[in-house]
Formats: sequence, structure tokens, C-alpha cells
Amino acid sequence: GDPERDRMMGRNPLNTVENVRLNFDWLKNKEERGYVLELKENGKVVGNLTVYNKTPVESREELKGKRGRSMSFGISREYQRRGLMEEALSAVIDKLFQEEQAEYIHCGCFDFNLPSLNLQRKLGFVYLTTEHFEMEDAAFLGIENILWCP
Repeated sequence: GDPERDRMMGRNPLNTVENVRLNFDWLKNKEERGYVLELKENGKVVGNLTVYNKTPVESREELKGKRGRSMSFGISREYQRRGLMEEALSAVIDKLFQEEQAEYIHCGCFDFNLPSLNLQRKLGFVYLTTEHFEMEDAAFLGIENILWCP
């Protein structure tokens, strides 16, 4: 129910049953695998991380014939900058490269989502391209990044 997190994720605020259902259906139908970030001390869910096959940049020449995965993530503002999402992303990245033999991982965010962009850069993602999105009478720029298997 955090309007700023919803804006960063490019979705309608989760303040109605309809919007919650739309978001849930999107995750269920479009995102192959989902994780929740839960605080060890009290079990409170503070974020999510999803992994899926289809990337919005899959037609790029340098990705053809390569095994890749895409990721998206979000965390409550009050739990940002504590290393929680970095730890979760690092664990999933290791799993994708080591156990699932991904050759690259794609991740993106809107150009105004500086916390996400900075975290991706900290994890070693590099710029790939900029995508243009139209949503509900507004245009957005998505910064698409890639992390190659070491």
C-alpha cells in the first residue's frame, strides 16, 4: 500500500481490491517464479523478487541463442538501504548462474527509480538499452541492464 513503491514499480496503487487482484494476476500469469523477502525476527514480508524467462530485450542480437533470465524486485521504503534486497538478489543471481546455467540476467527499472538503478549497478549490471513504455496516458523510459555470467 505504499504509493511511492507502486509508482516505482509502474503499477496502480494497491489500495483497492481490484488493483490488488490485477497485480496478483499479473504476478501469477507473467512472472514464473516469485520470492518474498521476510524479516527473520518477526516474519514480516517487506519485499518481493521475481524471476522469469521472457525479457523485453530478447530480440537484441547479442542475446540471440543465449540462455537468459529476467528479474524484477521491490522492497518497502522503510527497509531500503539495509542490504536486504542486495542479499536476496545476490543469492538468486548465484543460483541462476551456478545451478541453472544462465548466461545472462536482465533487469530493468524506470529511469526515475534511482534506488533500483543504483542497486543494479552495485551488483554489476551494466546498461543495455532504453525502452519506451506507454501506460495510462503517460510515457515512461525504462533503463534495461544486463549482467553477464562471470
